[in-house]
Amino acid sequence: MILLYLAVTHDCNLRCVYCYAKGGERKEYMSFSTARKVIEKYYDKGIKVQFTGGEPLLNYKLIKRLAERYDVEFSVQTNATLLDAEKIEEMLDLGISIAVSIDAPQKINDTLRPYADGRGSTKDVLRAMMLLKSYNVDYGVTCVVTLYNEKHLREFVDLVYAFGARSVSFDIVKPVGRGKNIPQPNASYIADAINYAKACGYKLRFRNVLKEMLNLKCAAMSGRAVFVAPDGEEIFACPTLAYSKGRCPRLC
Repeated sequence: MILLYLAVTHDCNLRCVYCYAKGGERKEYMSFSTARKVIEKYYDKGIKVQFTGGEPLLNYKLIKRLAERYDVEFSVQTNATLLDAEKIEEMLDLGISIAVSIDAPQKINDTLRPYADGRGSTKDVLRAMMLLKSYNVDYGVTCVVTLYNEKHLREFVDLVYAFGARSVSFDIVKPVGRGKNIPQPNASYIADAINYAKACGYKLRFRNVLKEMLNLKCAAMSGRAVFVAPDGEEIFACPTLAYSKGRCPRLC
C-alpha cells in the first residue's frame, strides 16, 4: 500500500508561523490531469490518498472530482476555516476522512495560525469542529508542537475532546520553511498530555507521535509514501520535509 500525499495547492489563506511549505507565498494549483496521472501511476499497487497543501480546500473542486472518480481511501488535512455544512455532507457521502489542524487554545493558536491579514483563525476553526461534531464525524486533529504551545497541551486535549475530535496527532515542528528558526519543544510535554487524557478517561486515539513513545513508524520511514507537488513533481517521501532540498533535519 502506497500513501500518496497530493499537495493540491501551495496557496493558503493562513500564514502559520512554522509552515514547512511556506503556504500562501505561492499560488500553484494542481490540475485534474496531473492528479489523474499520479493516481493511475500507483493505482495498481494499492493506494491511500491524503490531500494536503497549502490549504487543500482552496482546490476543493479537484478533491471532489477525484473522489467521485476513484474508489480509493481519501483523506484531507485542512485548517478547517473553509469547511461548511455543504462540504462536510459531500465529503461524508464521498467517504473522505477529515483531519483538522489546530495547535492550542485561542490566544496561542491565533498567534501561531493567523490569517494572511493577521486576524486570528481559531473561532472559525472551532465553528467547523462543532459542525463536524454535530454530524457525528469521526475526525482527527493535528497539532504541531513547538516551544510556544508545549505547556498548553493538556488544555489543548480538553479543548479538542470537547469539540468532538476522536484522534490526535502530535507533530514536532520541523526546521524547514518558516519553521527554520522556530524553537524545538520538550517532547516530555507530549507524553504528559497523552497520560493526562488517559487519566481523564477521554476516548481519544493518539497517532503519529514520537516513535520511542508508541513504537510507531510513519509511511515515509517504511518507504511507502510519495509526496507530489502541485506541478506533479514527486519531491520527497515525507510532506513535512519535501522542501528541505533532500536533507533530513537531525530531529527526523
